[in-house]
Amino acid sequence: MKAIIIIGATLMSLQFSTAATVDEKALLRQVLPLPKEIRVAQQVKINPADVIIRSRSNAGPMERQAISELTDLFKTKTGLSPSGKGFEIIIGVLNSETGQLEGCPIRQAQRLSSLPNKEQAYLIQTNGANQLLVTGLNEAGVYYGVKTLAQLMAPFMDKDAVLIPLAEVVDWPDLEQRGLWNFPKEWIPWMSGIKLNFGNLGTQMTIERDKTSPVVFDKDLMTKAHSMAFHSVPEIGHFNFWHSYKLFRGYPELAGLGDGALAGRYHAHKEGNQHRVLDAGNPIFTKLLKEWMTGLAEQGVTDLTCWLTERPACDERPATRAIGQFVLEARACIKAWQEVRAKYPALTIRLFISTTTDERYYMILNEAPPEVKIMRACASDLQRARHLPRDLFIDPLLDYYAVQGRWIGTYDVPINANGKVETPEFKLPHRSAQRVKDYVTQLIQRQFHHGAGMMAWHKFAKEICDFNISALAEWSWNAKGRSEKDFAIAWATINGYKNPEAVAAWAEVMGPVEWDVYDSELPDTYACGNALKMIQEHKVPVLGEGMFRYYTSEADFDKKLKACEDALRLAGQIENPDFKNETLVVSAYIKLAKSIYFIAKIMTFEDIANLAVQDKLKDQLSLLEQAGKENVAAIRAWRSAYGPEPWHDRAYNAIRSTEATVSGIAQWITTRYLY
Repeated sequence: MKAIIIIGATLMSLQFSTAATVDEKALLRQVLPLPKEIRVAQQVKINPADVIIRSRSNAGPMERQAISELTDLFKTKTGLSPSGKGFEIIIGVLNSETGQLEGCPIRQAQRLSSLPNKEQAYLIQTNGANQLLVTGLNEAGVYYGVKTLAQLMAPFMDKDAVLIPLAEVVDWPDLEQRGLWNFPKEWIPWMSGIKLNFGNLGTQMTIERDKTSPVVFDKDLMTKAHSMAFHSVPEIGHFNFWHSYKLFRGYPELAGLGDGALAGRYHAHKEGNQHRVLDAGNPIFTKLLKEWMTGLAEQGVTDLTCWLTERPACDERPATRAIGQFVLEARACIKAWQEVRAKYPALTIRLFISTTTDERYYMILNEAPPEVKIMRACASDLQRARHLPRDLFIDPLLDYYAVQGRWIGTYDVPINANGKVETPEFKLPHRSAQRVKDYVTQLIQRQFHHGAGMMAWHKFAKEICDFNISALAEWSWNAKGRSEKDFAIAWATINGYKNPEAVAAWAEVMGPVEWDVYDSELPDTYACGNALKMIQEHKVPVLGEGMFRYYTSEADFDKKLKACEDALRLAGQIENPDFKNETLVVSAYIKLAKSIYFIAKIMTFEDIANLAVQDKLKDQLSLLEQAGKENVAAIRAWRSAYGPEPWHDRAYNAIRSTEATVSGIAQWITTRYLY
């Protein structure tokens, strides 16, 4: 083997086309999320033909997948199979009895067992001058260790040479499960590559009376995802959607009685069935749940989610009303699971206790066995506690159980613009690492086990939300690692931007501003008609509340607009026009908020019959209309950059919300007060 051991920070002599020089700081920009503890003091430059990648004997599916992915990367970059006889990369689960990997001693083997989320923890260490070891207590940890190594190596491999970092790494995640709801299955390799490890998996069962039907789901996807250390968890969908499985045709006696049993619709479900709940106390419901769970367990499922009814509703039978719809649904799930577990003891369940409801959950949590996991969604408003400078997210009941050690999770990480799962109305640009970091950090402090964001669409979702999804990956793994600036540099570096520092500078300016705008109920305020209602009812516009949540003084409007101007100049240094377009969208929302504030202030406090006041009001209406035009034009320019119309309704919804608000306010004032 002919190898050059390079010690220190700079590799001036390497001739890789991807980089002229490499130091440890630059090397770590290739890694996302940043490992907890990592040091790369030395690097080896070696002929690809001299490298061998091998696994331990009796490797499991995740280890084999990790080996396969690293081998494929090596072949793609160098054109060779890593089967040489020089430098060895050995990959595999640690022998906990000997503290060794394939006869090689692991220096911090004992430490692994004491780490949080130790099943996903891993070590990378050198063993002499010609071996690099990647190991963990479990296969998931090994897989993640290989992903880190691959990120470190990928930019510095070609047919002539490979740069192998002689890394010393100890790493583990802060949050046990991290991921998304509702995404294309093609994303799983990308998500697992940045150490996200959770997603839902739909299941179906046609319900026929007195007949057990097969449960249908993508078992191959679940198995493949598992090999990538990714939990693709099968779900038994919301019970108020079971009519779609022909429940009430087969068992009409299970239909919830009365209009109180209609769960209704909300922004995300504008049309269609009103979603009638079922008689959750009927033993037939428990029987059907047992059949569904058994059908999944027979196919190798060991973890599944039961989704309680989505919205507030209750079967109007006296027995149901006395106990509660959600309590009875939870009881049925637990009873069915306990019966199935007699045959399949490895089966675990999660109760997704639904969305904007708060229906006797104290009883569910009190009754559920401690091993039953609890999931929550659409609770942003229910859990929000006003706090300066930023709001807290607190749920005394769930937080109490989380601190006691109960497994609690949420889908409410603010990936999308509004960050409210219950109203995924808008397809809009949103990059705020600061906002995501804050929310995820709060989850970790609250001792939650799970944090996920909800995707509201698929087309161009990765292009639009990659930044925030990567931020979720970054801080759910290593909450005290990178700053927002360093994260943005790493993200831009990995995504091939020519000037990562410009991307980071833009993100430092716009991240807090976008947090201010989207977390202050825009554009949701417009869609719900709240801004128009404020004008119509002559309500006092209060700085620090509602759509003005993050304006502490009237000067803050111009301060935020100035920040957008600065960001616009920075966007000019970035080759992707998306940053410019995003800045213009956000800037227009601030201008809209500013005009609405001053219009509401005039309408509330001044004598509208005074001609001078009317002229002032006309000026503000003119500014409002101009801001509305700018907002619509900016949204159209941003979305057009991805592709021509027709677009997803969620893009049009944002446009319509602005247009309806501006025209509604202008018409209301013009036809009533101006003369």
